[in-house]
Amino acid sequence: MPVASRSLLGRVFYSGPPLTELQQHYAKGGLIDDRAPVAASSRVRIEAPPATVWRLLHDLPSWPSWVPGVAAVRQGPGGTVPDEWFRWKLNGMSIKSTLAVVDPRRELCWTGVLAGTRAVHRFRLTPLNEGRATEVLSEESIGGPLIALYFPSDKLRTVLRNWLGALKSTAEAEVSR
Repeated sequence: MPVASRSLLGRVFYSGPPLTELQQHYAKGGLIDDRAPVAASSRVRIEAPPATVWRLLHDLPSWPSWVPGVAAVRQGPGGTVPDEWFRWKLNGMSIKSTLAVVDPRRELCWTGVLAGTRAVHRFRLTPLNEGRATEVLSEESIGGPLIALYFPSDKLRTVLRNWLGALKSTAEAEVSR
């Protein structure tokens, strides 16, 4: 049932599926949690090839150099591969994440836990203009009791737009060098 059609009380107290189900069924299955009280998506066209965009997304330790509000990314020993963990800070909040999909030049997806909430975040890349440009779709769902009261979907949409804006400007600057 889509978020908008559920009652306020149902959204406020929605805890969502267990993290293992989010990881295995949703994230690895190409889905975000459409029942989550907080969900948003945004897309952008980047005048850079998918390989350039992918390199920026795939290099998690470099995120603090270009993603607004991201700091201190640490990865598990396996690097950027499915089922490997990474820890990071977004606007001062520590997030524990696990990669779900790492499909070069196509998709990067992970689940994350923060203060009693569980999220699925996905980036999908589509080549455009014979591979000279890339459309990037970013979508995320966040479930957990009370999350909708202090972090509404509009705020998440702004975070996604800012991230995509930074990705666009960084990737396009790289190809123009």
